[in-house]
Amino acid sequence: MPRLIPILRRLAARLSRRGAPWALAAWSLVWFAAAGSVRGEGTLLEYLQGAESRSVSPASANMETIVEGEPTPLADEIALEQPLSAASSVAGSPYYDDHEPPFGVGPEDQPSYLPGNMPINWISGPYLRYGVDFTIGEGILEGGQKLGWGVNGGFRQALAPGLAPGNMFFDLGGGYLSAVGQTTRVVDGVETNTITNTKTPVADAFTVNLLEVKRSSVNLALGWYWGDVVDRRGQDPRLRFATRFGGRMGSVRGRFIKHLDVVPSANSNIQSTFLNTDTFGGLLLGTEAILLSRRYDTCNILLTADVEFANDWIEFGGFDSGSLGTASLMTGFMLTR
Repeated sequence: MPRLIPILRRLAARLSRRGAPWALAAWSLVWFAAAGSVRGEGTLLEYLQGAESRSVSPASANMETIVEGEPTPLADEIALEQPLSAASSVAGSPYYDDHEPPFGVGPEDQPSYLPGNMPINWISGPYLRYGVDFTIGEGILEGGQKLGWGVNGGFRQALAPGLAPGNMFFDLGGGYLSAVGQTTRVVDGVETNTITNTKTPVADAFTVNLLEVKRSSVNLALGWYWGDVVDRRGQDPRLRFATRFGGRMGSVRGRFIKHLDVVPSANSNIQSTFLNTDTFGGLLLGTEAILLSRRYDTCNILLTADVEFANDWIEFGGFDSGSLGTASLMTGFMLTR
């Protein structure tokens, strides 16, 4: 480049003699050449880089400055695309079943939790029974016992699951029973004068026969399911047995036939004084067989056969008092889920 400058100057001097325009062009070329020699060969590259920086700077002026350590505007969207935990950590974490077995169930008796296996206390729900009964021994009904009938119903529920043994349940119910027999007694009466309204006791005025005792009552009992505490439904149909023991209270009414043994005086009548009702209490002990056969999705209808022994203490005032022992045989059904 330094060798070219003297040549250009000589050319500019010649052209200046011929005309001012040509002289101006020649001197301009010499000036650019001299400037290039001063700035060096990188002038064009620097010029292009400067132009590029000037074209980018207006746009970059509108961008937000990102400071290290602060969340970027896209941080939330990026976080949503990331998994919550690594796949390896999920696959390697152990699984624990939080089911607690029934009270009193050992490891060898715990259900396998296959479909259908569950604690025996699932046998809970309303029930209804109907059957026959007969009198045991000699009590308020001394002889001539015949078959009576009875009906009862109630609700059964597991007793405090998790606290009491899984086999236990409580039974709340009520029912009606008719016990048939015969008891004969001679009782006193009262003679009343219809004119003077005078009352006079009369000894041994009536011969009375008690033929039937009608009992209405409510009962509460605790029960126990025998056998495995786990019910394995794959073994159905089969029988499960249960025993219950509890108390009963209610009211009774006797059916009496009476015969007047004395002749009343003129203008008088004789009335009996004994009572034909009473409020009583008693005990019961029952054993039942339950046929486990599930056939419906909404509920299960379980057939039951029940034997119950009961003893009630009864007093018909003015007639006699004693116990009424009965044995009942009933069949029915229970609704469970």
